[in-house]
Amino acid sequence: MRLSHVQSRYAEPAPRAAEPRLFEVKLPAGLARFGASVRASLTGPEGAPLLILLGGISADCLPCSWWPGVAGPGCAADPERFRILGMDFIADRFGEVAPSPRDQAAALCAVLDAIGVRQAHAAIGASYGGMIALALGQHHPNRAARLVAISADARPHPAATAIRDLQRRIVALGLAGGDAEEALSIARGLAMLSYRTREEFAERFEGGIGGEGVLGRSEPGAYLRNRGEAFTRRMSPERFLSLSASIDRHQVDPARIAVPTLLIGADSDQLVPPVQLEALAASLAGPVQLRLLPSLYGHDMFLKDADRISALVGAFL
Repeated sequence: MRLSHVQSRYAEPAPRAAEPRLFEVKLPAGLARFGASVRASLTGPEGAPLLILLGGISADCLPCSWWPGVAGPGCAADPERFRILGMDFIADRFGEVAPSPRDQAAALCAVLDAIGVRQAHAAIGASYGGMIALALGQHHPNRAARLVAISADARPHPAATAIRDLQRRIVALGLAGGDAEEALSIARGLAMLSYRTREEFAERFEGGIGGEGVLGRSEPGAYLRNRGEAFTRRMSPERFLSLSASIDRHQVDPARIAVPTLLIGADSDQLVPPVQLEALAASLAGPVQLRLLPSLYGHDMFLKDADRISALVGAFL
């Protein structure tokens, strides 16, 4: 295993506990179609209890960057108290096949083996990361002492699969027509409508378009275009296809998950509605806590209401 500090222009002293160390881990032979290795990071003091933090499909291996309020000084995942592990998700760079969340859990186990950790203190995942945490709990029950799954269920809701199917068709059409980035931007805009709530849009924007042109600008449309363009700067169309389909390959058997688990959801989540989380909580084999929170932000609650998430996670840890 090769550990390397984050690159800097100047020579610096040894990194403090809160500075991440990036490294690569060779993937098992069964995951070779998704690359030779996976990138991960460690933040925090050696010997401290290890927390695994995983987010949505656009998250990378640096949790303190993409999850402020939950990961960072004074938060539930405090790098002064815990050692924090993040991992890039494996994917097919050609966008032709999709790993399952179970495959991601297997890659995660390879990372744990490489750093010499038999059991993490907790695996904490939100959205896609929550699916991976649940898969870890079923297929590798001894690798994490407890699980936190936020806005994630045992299997996708049919309506959520339908939305993602449309997104993948849009991106595939763009790839075939030579305008993949615009297609990915549109697909991301469609996704944002499922992540957020009608109430938030009504609070933030005016409806309607300006002028008589059929593609006249609108406030919500400009917002979605901006979010879509930002997404294309950190996600390739092919990687998106692979990871989007991976979400729809997710399936775990709650009766085979005995690890103590905290489930957190938003009452306004369109992708993982509360009724699904209630059914999951009733089906898990081990001790479970369910917390359903009122939120304006729907599926994106784990990012937008980070302080409340941090309080719940911190109490569970």
